[in-house]
Amino acid sequence: MVNPGLISGNKSVNSVKVSFQIPYFTQWGQSLLVCGSVPVLGSWNVKRGVLLSPIRQGNELIWSGSITVPRGFQCQYNYYVVDDSKNVLRWEMGNKRELMLPEAIQSGQEIEFRDLWQTGSDALPFRSAFRDVIFRQSWDSGIGATLRVNHINSEPEAASIVVQFKVFCPNIEKDTSIYAIGSNAKLGQWKVENALKLSYFGESVWKAECVMPRSDFPIKYPF
Repeated sequence: MVNPGLISGNKSVNSVKVSFQIPYFTQWGQSLLVCGSVPVLGSWNVKRGVLLSPIRQGNELIWSGSITVPRGFQCQYNYYVVDDSKNVLRWEMGNKRELMLPEAIQSGQEIEFRDLWQTGSDALPFRSAFRDVIFRQSWDSGIGATLRVNHINSEPEAASIVVQFKVFCPNIEKDTSIYAIGSNAKLGQWKVENALKLSYFGESVWKAECVMPRSDFPIKYPF
């Protein structure tokens, strides 16, 4: 668990910008908010959480917002639908989300957490998971598992990007091996024997990190 004393209002030279993005259609007078286990996200007090701003992208309404945190930051968080007074109208089902910054991220960089609303459906992991996920134009809410793609923005001229793969599979035993296989070399170029193996992190979550050349994007992969 994160030491709350690490979080302050002053921007440090060791700080990292964390951005949250999630597609969700709301009704008039409703907003999305992210609230979590640390003071910068309200310490589970929704009225102190971070309100997100909506942006229309094609047929989707994307809610986004950002915070500044130190390197090594980690916490739990969830999304909430609130009214103009930050009264909770709806909340996500399932386990609390886990946020852990990748070890490779450097000071001054930005990491985006592109999430999907958690419905808690037990049938979700058994649907087709194949998607052109990274840098796609549409946020498809029908993906096969609760998937997060963390995209770290570095300097424009940087030749590589750190990507974290994370999948939530509640109906799969923890001893099961899960791989990400895809179109570039880091994902095995569609060869199972060379695919990226994800590690089990508890509570039905598997994840892995790798550094990919910027020239490889966009990529395609299933789990």
